[in-house]
Order: sequence, then structure tokens, then C-alpha cells
Amino acid sequence: MKRQNMQDERVSAQRRKINSEAYGILMIVLLASILVQQSLLNAPFEQYAAEFICFFGMSIYMIVRYMTLGLNIYGEGKRAKSIPLVNSIVAGITVTAINGVLNYTRYAEHYKEDGIGFLSLRWWLLLSAQPSSFLF
Repeated sequence: MKRQNMQDERVSAQRRKINSEAYGILMIVLLASILVQQSLLNAPFEQYAAEFICFFGMSIYMIVRYMTLGLNIYGEGKRAKSIPLVNSIVAGITVTAINGVLNYTRYAEHYKEDGIGFLSLRWWLLLSAQPSSFLF
């Protein structure tokens, strides 16, 4: 008769939690690697294609698995409804600020030639219009 390894439920739950935390950290590092290579290093897509495919492939896999099992992606409770809203606002502001700074540094000569400086009214209106678009 084969002897099966009997594991305590607490030990199994801790192992699953550690694996879940490691997965979360790995996804954050992959996303950071993609953003750094794309925006700061101006690398061609071929250089960070593996990270891109892994990150978005696993994201799509997780969403499909959650949907096929009928699980709520954001969890249960009061915070489940506010998390997507807060995440979208923070991500929108962050992406807008990063793209604004990167575009200004790339095309600073054109802005100066046209008389559109960093402290220009147009620049600040564009920057303030982004967060207000989430409210309406």
C-alpha cells in the first residue's frame, strides 16, 4: 500500500500564499521591466518582447480562469467595488504624467520654437484635463 504524504491544511495554505506572493512580485517586476525598456531606454520591441508576452499572456490566462470558474476577479466585500476605480485613476494620472514628461523631453526644441514652454497654459490645461475626465 502506498503511503501518501499527509499535509496539514495550514501548511498547504501557507505554501499557496507564498506562491501567490511570488507570482505578484514577478508580475510587478515584469511590468517594470517593460516600462523601463520601452520608455527610458527606448529599446526596440524585440528586446522586451519576451517580458511583454509573459506578462500579458499570464494576465489573460488569469482572467479567463477566473471567468470560467465563476470567480469574482476583484474579490468580495466593500473594497471590491472601489479597487478598480482607484486603480484606474492612479494608473491614468501616472501614465499621463510619464508621457507628458517624456514627450516634453523628446520634443523640447519644438515646444521652445513654437513658444510653448514648460510653464505654458496649454500644458497645464492638458495636465488638469486628464484627472477631471475620470469624474464625468
